[in-house]
Amino acid sequence: RTLLLTSVTPDLVDYFVDDFADVPLYYGIIFFVFILMVTFTTLNLLVGVLVNVVAVVANGEKEKLQIAVFRAELLKILAVVDVDEDNHIGREEFDKILVRPELLRNLEDAGVDCLELVDILHYTFEQYDNNIPVGKLLDLILQLRGGNVATVKDIFDLRRRITSEFHRLEDRIMSFSHSVTMAIQHNRRVA
Repeated sequence: RTLLLTSVTPDLVDYFVDDFADVPLYYGIIFFVFILMVTFTTLNLLVGVLVNVVAVVANGEKEKLQIAVFRAELLKILAVVDVDEDNHIGREEFDKILVRPELLRNLEDAGVDCLELVDILHYTFEQYDNNIPVGKLLDLILQLRGGNVATVKDIFDLRRRITSEFHRLEDRIMSFSHSVTMAIQHNRRVA
């Protein structure tokens, strides 16, 4: 029994001492090298996992900090534009926001697609009677960052928007069809 063998294989030392007593020395050396390789491989694996966890946590904290700074800067800009101070942004107020270069720079730095933001806000203004709460506007802007992944909620929101657009389109077609039918009937009576 040696200190090295006891420290490398504490649970199996009796087994190894008995079994390796009758075999040539080079079998013991090969086995010992194998045990060392397995130990260092496992150690490297654990170090790799630990480094990956630290990197993920650091990226998450960095993103939280960026969002907090972006949110604070946006709130400053929105406070300047929200002239009636009702914590709601109307279409006119939002149009004033879009021409501010510091907002466009902040949106670009945060990875927000400005064209997509304008398109989405068209529907959002309709939902909120042309007066979006500031908190909802901030959440919507943060959802449009390029690094975000699509969630099931996003797919359902898309489905709901498409369905509402189809219903609106269907209503317009039916109204147009009714108008055309009425015009044809009127022309037949006149003729």
